[in-house]
Amino acid sequence: MASTVISIGLQGLKGERIRVEADIRVDKEQCVIIGLPDASIKESKERILSCLHNLDFDLTMKKITIHLSPADIRKSGTGFDGAMLLAAIQELTDQPLPLDDSICVITSLSLHGELVPFHGLLPAIQQALTLGFKRIYLPPVDVSFLDFAQDVELIPLPTVEALLEHLRGQSTLLFEGFLSPVITEQAPTHEQPETNFASIRGQQQAKRALEIAAAGGHHTLLIGPPGCGKSMLASAFSSIMSDLAQEEALEVYSLYHLAREKQGMTLRPPYRQPHHSASAISLIGGGTYPKPGEISLAHRGILFLDELGEFSRKTLDMLRQPMESGEVTISRVKQTVTYPASFTLIAATNPCPCGYYGSHERYCTCSAKQVTNYQLKVSGPILDRLDFVLSLQSCGLKEKTTSESSLDIRKRIGKACELQRVRYGNDLRNGTVSFQQLERTAGFTAEQLNIIGDVCFERKWSNRTQVKLIRIARTISDLQGRPDISMEALEEAIEWKQLSTGLQSIGGEGAVQA
Repeated sequence: MASTVISIGLQGLKGERIRVEADIRVDKEQCVIIGLPDASIKESKERILSCLHNLDFDLTMKKITIHLSPADIRKSGTGFDGAMLLAAIQELTDQPLPLDDSICVITSLSLHGELVPFHGLLPAIQQALTLGFKRIYLPPVDVSFLDFAQDVELIPLPTVEALLEHLRGQSTLLFEGFLSPVITEQAPTHEQPETNFASIRGQQQAKRALEIAAAGGHHTLLIGPPGCGKSMLASAFSSIMSDLAQEEALEVYSLYHLAREKQGMTLRPPYRQPHHSASAISLIGGGTYPKPGEISLAHRGILFLDELGEFSRKTLDMLRQPMESGEVTISRVKQTVTYPASFTLIAATNPCPCGYYGSHERYCTCSAKQVTNYQLKVSGPILDRLDFVLSLQSCGLKEKTTSESSLDIRKRIGKACELQRVRYGNDLRNGTVSFQQLERTAGFTAEQLNIIGDVCFERKWSNRTQVKLIRIARTISDLQGRPDISMEALEEAIEWKQLSTGLQSIGGEGAVQA
């Protein structure tokens, strides 16, 4: 029977259990690897043979066949080296190694039997933790940042000899030499946000909407003339987002690692602001071997699309599915991968090409056709997926600032997010949780359901709009610290949807100023 060792294969950021099997028969000395390996895995046969010779194994007239299962999934990277070597050693020795399905081996090899790190190690560790392994063997890397995984045994070792000794119980001491850092980039040291909500004059309604959006993960569109504060509000929005949990921060860093982006390990949510000339591939992700795009790099954070009307309609329409599902699947000839993309969209746009349609300060110089064509760049399905659509006007220096800082708002939002974690049992938010789970746990009464039904029937709101109304009401109640949906929260949610539906044509006649 072929010997089996478990390792981790990555399809995007999704980990797969890869069973590494080895078999040896009499033939000329040779090592063959099957199971859809890529070029880097095929080269592993030389590293494996060299390590076996260094361990004084007699390979005369022995052909080693290594199978990576499932055989219909493409494998890439050198992280299978250690598992393939152990599978071969299992067949070459009379005493089997104590390896079972709860043990995972993730490491590359040098020619002399040293365990070495590789690109993709951190995402592989993160997925191994997600898949529930109890013991993970690693190259000598610093894993102190994984202290939250207390029920998992993470064992960094320097060489194959040390690995074999540990498996056989001959040595229980962990490696105490130099540990290579897995996280090579330094986290940002500044804690003070660049833009504080307390420094923004006026725009009280927009601030309230952004607070609800940050607490529940709701998408928001800001419409207004140049200089009214759209970009400043979006910049301040990142300062009120609650910190990520350690597991969430590890997932975000793993995405940056796969994309080869320089990003330190931090508990602050990511903030991505692609230019309006960005291609669809850079926004969604892609390539021959697909890499994460901007929407995946904004996972658990903010995707700010400034000058939304300047993006191509085709590019914007590609956001429709990720905004609903929280993930994006990229299919190419050589590979199909799925990356997480649960982001909070903040978009800003002018109402017309000149920017002053509906302004109180300057006349609009655009024709009716130019205004219509500009507004139609954002399709109806995208607008229907937005929870808040706000029209802004410029505020002068006479407007007062608020005394409430971003830190005060962040604390309140953090409490609301914690309520959602407890309610849903994971990292979901009111804006992304499935409606079945929301309906089961939201806590609305039969009277409130009747009110929602009557209001939506009178205003001819779509089913998606009705669901978003319930999501917003649930978030407002979380900010109030209520376990159920209060009538005040429901009334406020209805008011917000009235504002948003009145602005479904950007900057239209029904604009209500914030």
